[in-house]
Amino acid sequence: MVDVAGMVRSLDPRLKLAAALVAGPCLWKVPLSAAIVVALFLLILVRCLAAGQPGGGKMVRSLLSFVLFWVAVKVVLDAISGVPMEHLALDAGQLAVRLVALLMLGLGLALSTSARALGLAAAWALRPFLGRERSWRIALALSLMVHFLPTCLSTLTGVREVVARRFPEAGFFRRMRMVPQAVIRNLGQKTWNQTLAVACRGLDRPGAWEPDFAWSGRDWIGSVLVIVAIGTVFFL
Repeated sequence: MVDVAGMVRSLDPRLKLAAALVAGPCLWKVPLSAAIVVALFLLILVRCLAAGQPGGGKMVRSLLSFVLFWVAVKVVLDAISGVPMEHLALDAGQLAVRLVALLMLGLGLALSTSARALGLAAAWALRPFLGRERSWRIALALSLMVHFLPTCLSTLTGVREVVARRFPEAGFFRRMRMVPQAVIRNLGQKTWNQTLAVACRGLDRPGAWEPDFAWSGRDWIGSVLVIVAIGTVFFL
């Protein structure tokens, strides 16, 4: 797991960002069999990447719980609207598989690449079209968004553990009221801390987002593998 995670983290962030941007929309168009294969592959990859992260496994379980919740909502709404049982089960299965693949793709990108590296990759790609001034602002916004994905998941996991230990007698509906309020309050505090961190590190100026990438032979191999994989899943 350590070797796989290290190899993925060493790839150029431009390659990983481009692969995620292309693979994301494709997950809604490829056949179900291909989506299942991609979802299983991404689950294994995210497991390797999360092995060295504090609470990494719990983040994956939180996302899977999110998928189950929305699939259950879809099943209930479809059943109320009179969708036949065989179509209801097939649609629910397709939604679950594609959502799992999409969420694992995003989480894998966040775990394998630092938020700043993704921002630099975005600034490099957008600069020819938007100019230096606009590109670094978008890069900063993307970095903050990517940084908050694992932060939100880890905060949710920590709040749920605290509630389970301090209020074991709390029922389901009481937890559903307490947990979101505590998560929003904690994230509000983290937002302020993040603002101070950005200002202290000088990331709120164009010079901090000058890309300095070096494309290697490993990145060429990775590019070929990504192109072959995306082309193959359309024929599964």
